Amino acid sequence: MSRPSARRRVVVRGEPPHLVNSLLTAIVRADGDALIMHVGEPPYVVSATGPVHLSAHPIAFDGIAGILSQLLPAESRRVLDEMGAVEYDLPSSAFANGERFTVVVARGGEDVWIEIRRHRAAPVEETAPAAATPPLKKKGASRSAVTKPAPPPETPWEVVPLSPAPDEPAQPAAPTPPSAPAPAPPEPVVVPLASAPIRVEAQPRPFQPPVEAGAERLLRLAAARGATALHLGSGARPAVRIEGQIALLEGEPALTAPGLDALLVDLAPEPEREALRRGESAEWTLELAGVGRFRCHGFRDDRGPGGTFRLITTRPASADHLGLPKDIQALASESQGLVLFAGPRASGKSTLAAALVDLVNRTRTDHVITIERQITCAHESRGCLVSQREVRGSGDAVAAAARAAIRENPDVLVIEDLMSAAVAELALEATERGHLVIATVSAPTTTAAIGRVLRWFSPGPRERIQVMLADGLRTAVSQVLVRKAGGGRVAAREVLMNTPLMASFIADGRLSELPHAIETGRKHGMVPLNDALAAFVQSGVVDAKDAYRQAFDRPAFLAALRRDGVDTSFADRLG
Repeated sequence: MSRPSARRRVVVRGEPPHLVNSLLTAIVRADGDALIMHVGEPPYVVSATGPVHLSAHPIAFDGIAGILSQLLPAESRRVLDEMGAVEYDLPSSAFANGERFTVVVARGGEDVWIEIRRHRAAPVEETAPAAATPPLKKKGASRSAVTKPAPPPETPWEVVPLSPAPDEPAQPAAPTPPSAPAPAPPEPVVVPLASAPIRVEAQPRPFQPPVEAGAERLLRLAAARGATALHLGSGARPAVRIEGQIALLEGEPALTAPGLDALLVDLAPEPEREALRRGESAEWTLELAGVGRFRCHGFRDDRGPGGTFRLITTRPASADHLGLPKDIQALASESQGLVLFAGPRASGKSTLAAALVDLVNRTRTDHVITIERQITCAHESRGCLVSQREVRGSGDAVAAAARAAIRENPDVLVIEDLMSAAVAELALEATERGHLVIATVSAPTTTAAIGRVLRWFSPGPRERIQVMLADGLRTAVSQVLVRKAGGGRVAAREVLMNTPLMASFIADGRLSELPHAIETGRKHGMVPLNDALAAFVQSGVVDAKDAYRQAFDRPAFLAALRRDGVDTSFADRLG
């Protein structure tokens, strides 16, 4: 999903269609503040007493699409398709009695979330007159003859005629001669009311949805935007991470410290809840229907409480979506061997591993076990039986988990990080026993990744490990993420295929020969990192300066650009 730059507000005039009036009526009848509709879930109204469900049946995507066709005009729907989010003020409705409604929509593919927010009309308050009671005149009196002015308006007043007391009989009026003028009626007097004013209206309530609804709405909105994480901080507006960049959620107010504290405590299970109350950090996992799981981290900084919610997606990026070449995708059919993914921190190497596991899961019927520090992508068992284990700690803990997993005889073993000699040796032993092992290493290039694995071993055992690695390695792929000129990021990859020449260099420990072998191995499907970066610069997808920052061998990269006729004077300014 492309990154939405900003939510755009669209205002038009006209009378809402019948369906829209029905939705607004549902909000008003429930005395609610908002109506929430999300694909795959029943609609409900957010009210002060809690959610009011309008139906027991979830709304399908087609139903949401039909509602959007009546809620939003064509221009707003176009903005939604382009940016992934839109905010639209509904035209006034005859029944709404001066109230306004705003539609906020976020979309990620077929995951659509709609909120209709209610802006209550300000009440009409009755106040005492600003001046004295208007003058009263007697019948037949001149227009200038008036009664005495009323007292100052500290309290409400009412004009009433004088009448006999209830327990005293009224005296009959004396007969009046026909020629005499009729007597004037009793002069009214002004007396204070002892009771409260006749009409008292409640003050308007600010929009304060329940904590659960507010937190859930933010999490759903972040997921619909294609975010990988939601960040909440005291005194700050909610922010999301999309394609590595932090962006504020448009239209969302800043969170107060007490409100955020209540939100975190309410979301956390009991043990972590107590830790948050003590001002300590806490971690837990939250399941949200229709979206997935979130890894939650509550903390406290100098401004107050804060929280980070990382999405554990159930929809891994496919190999085609990531643009993996056919040679890499073919590794999913390998019965044994080592596939190594490398890259610096936050370069997407775990995403590459998850994409290959997803391809195995869709094309094979085997047993897959993953060992991960943090599960960021939950694989549903499709063709394969997938078991994911989260192991935190030192290399010894990971080695113990890998050893136990091998005893379960998996066809595919995934190790997120070859962090020690013990883990690397177990991975290589697994390849010798007929398992396909997918592993990641934090290193900038494929050559550096192989060198890092070998450096964990002392000179004696290293020779044996070199031979095992030369025999077991199938492919090594390193990746860096480069900012695109039009926004977003693109992956530049170096590919090393373990040809007989490569295997001989690795077995002999001649790692310095590997970069040149990659350069001359293009016919075997190998790709130097500089080639990938230079191709993006030539096509205009990436600016040369951004590609230069990600290049590992910068002099060679500049030489490649000069051969292609690209101006490299920017390098002198960058240093």
